[in-house]
Amino acid sequence: MTVLILTDPGDEHAQHMASYLRTQGARVKFLHCEDFPHRLQVVLRPEPWEGFFVFPDGEQVGFEQVEAVYWRTLGQFPPAALPDPEQALIAHNDTRSLFESLLMELRCRWVNGWQAFELHQRKPAALARVARLGVPVPATLIGNHAPSVVQFAQQHPQVVFKPVQGGAFAERLRPDHLQEENLRSLTYAPVTLQEEVPGENVRVFVAGKRVMACRILAHSLDYREDPDPKILPLELSPQQRQQCLQVAQTLHLLWTGMDFRLRPDGTLVFLEANPSPMFLGFEQRSGLPLTEALGALLLGKE
Repeated sequence: MTVLILTDPGDEHAQHMASYLRTQGARVKFLHCEDFPHRLQVVLRPEPWEGFFVFPDGEQVGFEQVEAVYWRTLGQFPPAALPDPEQALIAHNDTRSLFESLLMELRCRWVNGWQAFELHQRKPAALARVARLGVPVPATLIGNHAPSVVQFAQQHPQVVFKPVQGGAFAERLRPDHLQEENLRSLTYAPVTLQEEVPGENVRVFVAGKRVMACRILAHSLDYREDPDPKILPLELSPQQRQQCLQVAQTLHLLWTGMDFRLRPDGTLVFLEANPSPMFLGFEQRSGLPLTEALGALLLGKE
């Protein structure tokens, strides 16, 4: 069987999974959008849906040979090196259009697919869908109306802020953030504000029907800033496990790392779900069999 890994060159998690899948007898090919169209060729016949890739090493792989795709990272399409800016834009758009059509329509097992990544880029919609399930979420305000931002901050004893789509760590809101010169930044971009939920950070991995969780003991608000967090396996209740499966299904995720806060009363409060989580550090520290679980999904064993 052939598994494609959509990734940036040199990604540690992509290389790790490729090595593991090869030990299980799979043929693995890396799909770099940076290679298209100057090093990677594609032929597509939309009706009937058929075609093939010709990879930079010259190997040809038909669409029908691809059984699974691990969407690790998409990367950036290279600009077309054309002297005419209008023609360069047309070439760039044509490149993106064909490649993204494959991401939407290639018929195989996606871990994860187009819908999952579209939702991840629209976190307010994803959070709303999870809340409608009845899963606890923090009090949240998202927008760029300065009086509402100030009012929200006054309503909660501790507030964190972060980008709407992501790309930066969460920070605690301080009084100086609410000064007029800082609030003017809302004219450039909206912001996400959330109540800071008391308790511990919890990461829950879902792989198909498997649910594996761990506590994260860190010295920083955003545990990603802690160079050496303590990570311990956590046993979830049957109800919590079922909630995690419902969240994954709602967000079109076969494989995900979900971030929660565990309140002192034992309630899990949902923060977000990543469709391509980094997992090697969690696996090494907690002993959870994450490589095997992801591999089972890609090999069709889950």
